[in-house]
Amino acid sequence: MNPEQGFASQDDVAKLSAAPRRFPPSNGWYGSTARNRSVSLDESRDMADTAWTITSRIASGLLLYTGLGWLLSLWIGHRPLLMAVGALLGLGLSFVLIFGGLAAQNKRISEEMKQKSST
Repeated sequence: MNPEQGFASQDDVAKLSAAPRRFPPSNGWYGSTARNRSVSLDESRDMADTAWTITSRIASGLLLYTGLGWLLSLWIGHRPLLMAVGALLGLGLSFVLIFGGLAAQNKRISEEMKQKSST
């Protein structure tokens, strides 16, 4: 490389910079192979459905049981306490439903994979 001529090639620029020559790397970001995995349309729909199910169960459990705590507090009193207890109860029951559903889904997927591998 002659400073009077400027940079002769891209290799000269790459030698001066700390940036990689290929961007992004061929095997994914930070060596991850996530890019190489293909997901079918049915699998991506199942993942989206699962995300929406989890979100709706958390939101509905929180709102429903906080509302029930509020209604109970109108009758008994102690509004902040009963609303907090209702919210915690709603979140707890939501998590039970979520993990139960995920366990059933995992079992179903495992059985489908066993059937595919046996055929």
